Amino acid sequence: MLQGLKAVVKWVLVRLLSRYVIAKYRLLRGDRITFGPGFQANRKLVIRGPGRVIFGANVNAWAHEERNVILTFNPDVTISIGSNVRLNGVGLMAKRGITIGDNCILGSTLLVDTDFHSLRRDRAINPHAPVLSAPITVSENVWLAGQTVVLKGVTIGANSVVGFRAVVTRDVPPDVVVAGNPARVVRRLDYADDEL
Repeated sequence: MLQGLKAVVKWVLVRLLSRYVIAKYRLLRGDRITFGPGFQANRKLVIRGPGRVIFGANVNAWAHEERNVILTFNPDVTISIGSNVRLNGVGLMAKRGITIGDNCILGSTLLVDTDFHSLRRDRAINPHAPVLSAPITVSENVWLAGQTVVLKGVTIGANSVVGFRAVVTRDVPPDVVVAGNPARVVRRLDYADDEL
């Protein structure tokens, strides 16, 4: 009986705090942010910048230790997060755009679609030196483990897993585990066997 009561109280508190977070960001960002039904978050969600952020249905952005930080750098940029996605300490930073597919799990990962600074020799004295950037796409059912980094222009294929502390600099095929710096395929996933 007591366990059931605790579960109900927790559910109510989560809903109330989530509604507060949604109301706060709707007030601050207006129509530049969209929350799907079933969105959950606590006060560790930070959304800044002039671009758009779209959350699908049943996104869980309830962070435990690290904040979920979502930044856009241009008004025409969109960060789109699919349905049934779990965010726990992510950093999403977009100059061109980031798309997260449905059913993904993102631990304390960093996705950055820009170099922030030019790589040209005259970068220190030329304020117009070009800065490279390219959109990032994370396909459906991907797991990005803790302390991982995904860099500009990368597409991660469906069902893949990015291992702890991996740095992803190139596209990842579907149904694989990648690890290391730079990340490379260490295993193919075969969902036919039950040992996973």
